[in-house]
Parts: sequence; C-alpha cells; structure tokens
Amino acid sequence: MQYERLIAPIEERMVRAIWRIVRNPDDADDALQEALLTVWKRWGQVARHPNPHALVLRICIHAAYDRVRQQARRCKWQDAGDIAEAIPDRSPSLTQKLASHQQGEQVLEAIARLPKNQAQAILMRAVEEVSYSDIALAMNCREATVRKHVARARIKLRTLLSHLIPAVQKEDAHA
Repeated sequence: MQYERLIAPIEERMVRAIWRIVRNPDDADDALQEALLTVWKRWGQVARHPNPHALVLRICIHAAYDRVRQQARRCKWQDAGDIAEAIPDRSPSLTQKLASHQQGEQVLEAIARLPKNQAQAILMRAVEEVSYSDIALAMNCREATVRKHVARARIKLRTLLSHLIPAVQKEDAHA
C-alpha cells in the first residue's frame, strides 16, 4: 500500500537516475535493488521526510555511485589481456557512437571525482531537474548551500571536462 503511494509514482525517475550513472542494464538492476533495500530499511525515515521522493532519488544516486565504484575496483584488477578483448571494433560506422559513449563516460567519471555533496546536487539539479528547495530537503541543508554545491560542481566540471569543450576561435579583427 505504501509502495504505491511513495515509490510507484517515481519508479521511472529512479530507474533513469540510476541509468544515467551506471549505463549498464545489469548494474542498473543491481543498483535499483540496493536502493529499494535501503528505502525499505529506512522506511520510517523516508515516510516522515518532508520530501520523500527527493530522498528516494538521493538514495538511488548513492546506490548507483556505489555500483560504479565497485565496477572501477574490479576493472583495476582486470587482466590487460581481458581489456584488449573487450575493446569494440572501431569500424567507421561506430565511430560517432563510440565517441559519444566515451564522452558520456568521461562526464560520469568527472562527476564521480567531485565531492559527494556536489555530485549529488549537480545530478539532482542538472540531470533530474529537481528544484533547489527539494534538493535542500533531500540533502538536509539550506537551499543556499545546494546552490553553492551546484555552482562549485559546475566550475570543477568545466575544468575537468575542458578537453570536451570546443575552443572558440577568435575572429581576426584585421580580416
């Protein structure tokens, strides 16, 4: 009964939030199950929260990041031979797809390098389009603090991802 009231209305957003971080169906399923388990364990706190939907989304983001970190630890220990076999065929028809995927991975890696609060705030604001006030409720802080987290995250992401931003060519004033 409580599930239909609290979780069912945002279930699709939960899946999207997790997917944007993990980008793998198996990992997304695992992260969603972990998030639901956490929600179940903390049901009283979630139900009493002023904005339970934002809190549940935050729990989903935590679970997704945990999954990404687990995968990163596994990849560290992966044999170099396995990596060579996992590299996709680089035929011209896949070039654009691969570049786009790599950029997405670089963005996710950059977000993962941010401090926890900044990463949560930027994901909830820029990706999930959650309002600053709802993010503040979910993160248990003031709205001004959330705005600072988002602003600082954007600055750091610009620095970390500057190689992805095309250089603006200056026009020659004499031409």
